[in-house]
Amino acid sequence: MKKANLAGLYRDMLMRLVANKYFLLNMYKNFSIKGVSITQKLVFARYLSILLRSGLTITEALGIIYDQASGRFKKIVKEIAATVQSGNSLSSALNKYPKVFSGLFVSAVFAGESSGTLENNLSNIAQQLETEKELRAKIKSAMVYPLIVLVATFFLGIAMVFLVLPKITPLFESMDMDLPLTTRLLIWISNQAEERGFIIFWGLLGFILLCIWIIKQNFFKPISHFFALHVPVVRNVSKNNNLANFCKTFGTLLKSGLTIDQAMEIVKKTTPNYYYQRCLFRISKRIGQGSKLSENLSDYEKYFPKLAISMISVGERSGNLEEALFYLADFYKTEVDNATKALSTAIEPILLIGIGLAVGGMALAIVTPIYQITGGMGR
Repeated sequence: MKKANLAGLYRDMLMRLVANKYFLLNMYKNFSIKGVSITQKLVFARYLSILLRSGLTITEALGIIYDQASGRFKKIVKEIAATVQSGNSLSSALNKYPKVFSGLFVSAVFAGESSGTLENNLSNIAQQLETEKELRAKIKSAMVYPLIVLVATFFLGIAMVFLVLPKITPLFESMDMDLPLTTRLLIWISNQAEERGFIIFWGLLGFILLCIWIIKQNFFKPISHFFALHVPVVRNVSKNNNLANFCKTFGTLLKSGLTIDQAMEIVKKTTPNYYYQRCLFRISKRIGQGSKLSENLSDYEKYFPKLAISMISVGERSGNLEEALFYLADFYKTEVDNATKALSTAIEPILLIGIGLAVGGMALAIVTPIYQITGGMGR
């Protein structure tokens, strides 16, 4: 009787929950296991700029953006609006979320609040984020095909080892003959998969996840970023992407009203590559002592080409450093496009050769002993 009453109670609660569609909708919108995407930040900056230009106050504009937001970002916008409404500046409210809003974002907003150009600065931030989004999308699109091929090859190899080989290897083991090295290796792999298949599968999966986790950690960045800048297939993409990011970010900050010293302090922290970041930390100290940007960049021609240094030098002498940086950003953005196309073109034959060698080796291990048997029967 108690079980029946308990089941009825659960059923009533479930029916009420399903009937309350607004509750379910809000719960879905407010629950998000993901972070804040670059698209959400881009839309936030662009909408806020447009709404402020139309004459609304920051609090009113944030209220409208809150109605359009979703997921975790909706909660963040609500808290930002509450902070601003209590008398704090927008930059101080954004600064409470350093993992969401970068130093570039916060500093540009602070400069806009100080100079009365907040709408323009927000528009500049939106353009910067849009450029960053496009660069990321192009790099990711170049890696989609290789990633699909690698994943498909991995699961095909797993299927061969665990499903196909155990049915073939008993035939070879029963042969009274000296088997080739490749065939004996194939038999050993099959026996290991049959005896310790569960451990091998989960061990391999755990190893892959561990490698992914290690690559994302800060202590591994010097190694991964070194390979990104020196491996022939990817170095052009990595180098041009870092240069485009540096020029666009620096130009955006200068356009927002920051001095070269202030802009450098932010750029050196927001640069993604470890080695570029290390160079900019050293350059920042020298600029603080009164030296020119182009003179310091010339000491690191390995990372900053002569073209970029010459353009920045001309911009410094003519007083048009922002325009020079934006020109270079567009130039290196185009170079990223060309490099990503070359990357996908170069990776395809490498993958085909690797897969061909693997398939050919397995076919050789299977066919060779069969050929030996048929050859012996012919004699």
